Amino acid sequence: MPTSSGAMPPLTSSIPMLESESSLRHRLGSDSQQQHQHQHQQQETQEGVSDLGTLNSGSKTLGSRTTTEEVQEERARRLRDTLGLLPREGRAKVRDEAAEAFRVIFETFLETFEDDSGAPVYVEQARRVRADEGGVLSVDFGHIMRFDERAAQALLENYLRLDAYLSQAAQRVVQRASSDASVAIKVAVAVFGLPSVHRVRELRADKIGTLACIGGTVTRTTEVRPELVSGIFRCGECGTESGSVAQQFRYTEPAVCENGVCQNRTAWTLDVGRSEFADWQRVRVQENAAEIPAGSMPRTLDVIVRGDAVERVKPGDRAQFTGALVALPEAGGIVGGGAFGQRS
Repeated sequence: MPTSSGAMPPLTSSIPMLESESSLRHRLGSDSQQQHQHQHQQQETQEGVSDLGTLNSGSKTLGSRTTTEEVQEERARRLRDTLGLLPREGRAKVRDEAAEAFRVIFETFLETFEDDSGAPVYVEQARRVRADEGGVLSVDFGHIMRFDERAAQALLENYLRLDAYLSQAAQRVVQRASSDASVAIKVAVAVFGLPSVHRVRELRADKIGTLACIGGTVTRTTEVRPELVSGIFRCGECGTESGSVAQQFRYTEPAVCENGVCQNRTAWTLDVGRSEFADWQRVRVQENAAEIPAGSMPRTLDVIVRGDAVERVKPGDRAQFTGALVALPEAGGIVGGGAFGQRS
């Protein structure tokens, strides 16, 4: 489910009018006495970008002995700030408050849910994952329904939006499951036990981004290949290193260099040694023979399995796959056309 974002204001409306050097000198000279009287009231305003992406740039008063270089630097600074080309530490990220609230609920669920015998199901799992230094936390969807129906419904309808927050919550629980929380480990969440299983031909556009389960017969599998999960990139113009760039079902580079004066958008080098990779495999699934309508050809779907789920099935197996339906471009994606991103 695509996340909503506010419309950006026209760029031209946010660029301040820059004075010519001569008029700036004249204004500063005529106002120098007034500036002297109110000097104790002047201060530099800190600059930053608000949560909604609007710019709150401060103003800086130049002295009466302003040089040509200072004027040029001031112009360049204003223009950089207006365009939002600030270093990474100067940018504020837009928080998904609804997803954050879901993470808190899911984290509480993992730490407090008990089965009929009173055993803490997921705390025990977290300890085993911690002992193995990473892995998959398997969660029964029925347990989530018993704990919080609204959270369960939100997960069904917004799985792609909430997937990263599931992993964050699980990782925090696993970290607390051991006295030694100094070593960070990777934890994935696999949800199973959905209330309904769809046929391959039932998947339509309205299912994109939702959590769904499909059943079918495996007809083909590929070899296991490495997939870039998040990349560290180095700018080819100035050498500035980017932060971790999550890959969105295709090779994704930074949008712009984080050096405010560089503005490079195309020349990047991937730091392979510091980037994160995972195993993936493509599995072709065909609807079961009993489900094919009379006179129709069997429908197929490509399923992408990752991590511990690779090499778990072979051609001829009948299996169920739980994950999210995503639409990929014909070229440049992991696979052409549509694919079913499987988690368990």
